[in-house]
Parts: sequence; C-alpha cells; structure tokens
Amino acid sequence: QARVDPISLTDSTRSAAEHMALDERSALDAAPSVRVFTWNPPAISLGFKQQPPVWFEETRWRTAGLELVERPTGGGIAFHGSDVSISVVAPRRPKLAPHALMSRICDSAKRLCRTYGLEAMVELETPQASRVTYCLTQSSPYAVFLNGKKVAGFALRRFPNSWLVQGSLLV
Repeated sequence: QARVDPISLTDSTRSAAEHMALDERSALDAAPSVRVFTWNPPAISLGFKQQPPVWFEETRWRTAGLELVERPTGGGIAFHGSDVSISVVAPRRPKLAPHALMSRICDSAKRLCRTYGLEAMVELETPQASRVTYCLTQSSPYAVFLNGKKVAGFALRRFPNSWLVQGSLLV
C-alpha cells in the first residue's frame, strides 16, 4: 500500500485512479499532508457524484489515451495534463474552519503566482445557483483568477477526521 510523505512536491508516476485513491486513503488516515502532482497520461476527472456530460463518450476518450476518474471532492469536469494538481489533508480540529482552510490555500496559490510576477485575484465566495459543470471555465468559490480568467480552482470534502482539499492550477 503506497503512502505519501507529509509534503510531496512532485508526484507524477501514478495513474489517475491511483492519484484519487491515494488522496481518499490519505483523507481517511487523517494524517496532515500536501501533495503536488501532474497527470501522465492526461486524464479527465469528474467531481464527486458528478454525472458525465451528455456529449461525453467514454470509449472515444479512452481510445485517445485519456483516463477518466471521479475525484473524492466536488467541482466540475476537469481536463488534466497541462495543469499541476494539489491535494491537502488537514485533520479536523475545532478551531480549523473549512472557509479559513480554503482561504489559506487560495492565498498560497495567489502568492505562487506573485513569485512569477503575476498578479492574481482570489474569489472566496460566489453567488451560485447551480453546480459547476466545467471546473476551470466557470466562476466558483475558492478560485484564483489572472486577468479575469480562472486559472485555479479548489474543492473541499469533509471526511470523518479530516478535510480533503483538491485543486488544479493551469500552467
């Protein structure tokens, strides 16, 4: 059974299903961790319990070499291969509010952009009437924008003893 170091900054040797299984297992273990990874081969991920769009033809995408996987967190469909993904497991504690955790993660992404000379904006709340269908094309809470374009999005799920945050940053 594979384990992840508390901080893993490069992890690209797993399939899409292995990445998501590792994130879920880490959340169930409730051990604090941060994992940054890439997708090789490219993949399409659906948010937790998200139905594939009507245009989605799984056999066609798999024949093209794309893996399909469901993320343990919410959000919309995401296309991976030109992004860097992150997963954060934070043990649930009385003084750790989910909004504060997500705010810190978004702020970290904003600071990362700044180190490359890019001025990013963070959106923590969005009046949203429906579920996000396409992760990095629709406005959503806990998102990072450059020049009005969404370049990162993060989703949260509560586990019995931890919070799991997953996100993607376009590069």
